Amino acid sequence: MSTEGKKWKRTKGILWTDEIFSWIKERIPAKEHGYTSRQQMLEELNQTFNTTFTIRAFCTHCYEKGIQLGLCHSNSAIVRGEKHWRHRPVGSFQIKKDYVRIKIAEPNHWMQYQRYVWEQNHPGQSAEGKTVIFMDGNNRNFEPSNLECVTRGELSVMSSLGCTSDCSREEREIYLLRARLICAKTKLLGVEEATRLHNKMNYERRKNDPEVKAKRAEYAKRRMAAIMSDPVRHQELLDKQRAYREKNRERINQWARNKRERLQHVN
Repeated sequence: MSTEGKKWKRTKGILWTDEIFSWIKERIPAKEHGYTSRQQMLEELNQTFNTTFTIRAFCTHCYEKGIQLGLCHSNSAIVRGEKHWRHRPVGSFQIKKDYVRIKIAEPNHWMQYQRYVWEQNHPGQSAEGKTVIFMDGNNRNFEPSNLECVTRGELSVMSSLGCTSDCSREEREIYLLRARLICAKTKLLGVEEATRLHNKMNYERRKNDPEVKAKRAEYAKRRMAAIMSDPVRHQELLDKQRAYREKNRERINQWARNKRERLQHVN
């Protein structure tokens, strides 16, 4: 494509010269030179240098060069030394994420009130990195006897054991004791051994739980009914049982002989 005789027009970016910046610097603070807005100053600049700067480009270049025009209203900023209208003194309360917080220091140091009460009633102890929980589940009951400091690990174990916000105080105390026992066992035996014992304990508990037994029996009943209603699945089950018996015939026969011998000794 030939470009001969074509007039190129610059459509993006206009050169900001030193003369332009000198012209701006000579007129700051802008209020002292009679300007009331950036737009007024920009219009005069475009007329003087025959440019077409937009207000956005004008403000951006002034910001990049560190030029402060001085056109901000005096009532739009906080004067040094003055307090913001939203400032709250030390000891003020606020509610954040449904928990009460108290301001403990300036300029903006807040603490959950249950932790503040617990630390005030336990001099020399800190709840830093821990959690202060409400034993009765009411996050507005700040009685010292209702507050308990627990570690993050203990809180996690309590949740895994089934402790929820609906638990009573007695149930939460039991969960806390179990969690502290598990954490102490983990620290003493190591993670792997403690996990193995914990899983074994849960298995024994669930195996002997009547509710769990009833659920498993109901599931097995539904599963067997579904298999018996489908001829293909029923035949597959029979084939698997036949293959299992053939594979373990000798072991099954030995088990049967041992059982008969035990019955004979009993009789």
